[in-house]
Amino acid sequence: MEMISPGRSIAALSICLVMLLGSLCMGIDAPSAGTFDPGEMLRLLDEMDLSYSRVNDYVGVFHKQERMGGKLNEAENAFFKFQKPLKVYMKFIDGPPTGTEALYAEGSYENKLLVRRGGIMEFMTFSLDPKGSLALSQNRHPITELGFGFLLAEYRRNIEPAVRSGELEILRLTDETFNGRPATVVEGRFLPHGGRKYYCSRFIMHIDKELLLPVGDVFYDGKDEMFESYVFTDVKLNVGLTATDFSRSNKSYRF
Repeated sequence: MEMISPGRSIAALSICLVMLLGSLCMGIDAPSAGTFDPGEMLRLLDEMDLSYSRVNDYVGVFHKQERMGGKLNEAENAFFKFQKPLKVYMKFIDGPPTGTEALYAEGSYENKLLVRRGGIMEFMTFSLDPKGSLALSQNRHPITELGFGFLLAEYRRNIEPAVRSGELEILRLTDETFNGRPATVVEGRFLPHGGRKYYCSRFIMHIDKELLLPVGDVFYDGKDEMFESYVFTDVKLNVGLTATDFSRSNKSYRF
C-alpha cells in the first residue's frame, strides 16, 4: 500500500477546502437554474392572497405595455383607483391616450364602461361594452381584469397545475430593489408536456415585500418575446375610497 506523507495530506485537504468554499460561494451568488423548489411559488401565492384579502381599495399608477398583432404598443401610464368588488377609475397621464378617462362600476351605468377621450373627441363620453371590440381595440384585457385580484387568480390558475404536473421551473428567486422598494423577484418557466397549455412560456414577477402584492409582472411567449408588462407604482392600500370616487358626477372628472 502506498503511504501518503503528511505534506501531501495537508495539500490535498487544502485543495478540497478551496473547492468546497468555491462551490459554496457560487451557490450563494448565482444559483444554477432549476435548483429552486417550484412549490415555493404556492407559498408565495398563499401569502399574497392573504394580503389581498385584507385590501378594500387602493390607488396608484399603472404602467402597461402590450404586444398586439405582432407589434409592441407604446407604453401607457394611468393613475387609477380600485375598490372591491369591482370599481375602477383610470386617467391616462402618459402614452397615446393622454387625458383619457375611464370609469367602470359593476352594477352601475348598466355595467357599461364610460370613456371620455382626450384630443379632438374630449367633449364626448362613450358608453361601451367593457369586453367589446371597441373597448379592446388597443387592449389585451378589459378594464374588468385590472388589478391584483385578477393577476393573483391567473397566477394560481396556471401555477397550481404546473407544480402538480412537474411543469414549472423556477429560474430565479431572490431579493432585489424594484422601483426603489424592497421586493422578491421570481422568474419561472412553464415546461408543458402531455398537451397542457399555460398562459405564457416564461414570467417575471416582482412582489413588494411590504405590500406582499405582485407589483411588477412581465410575460413572454413561446418565442421568448415579451407580450405583456404590467407595473404598479405609488400603490397605497385602504385609502377609504367612497361612492363619489366611482361616480360620473364627480366634479374632478369630465364624464
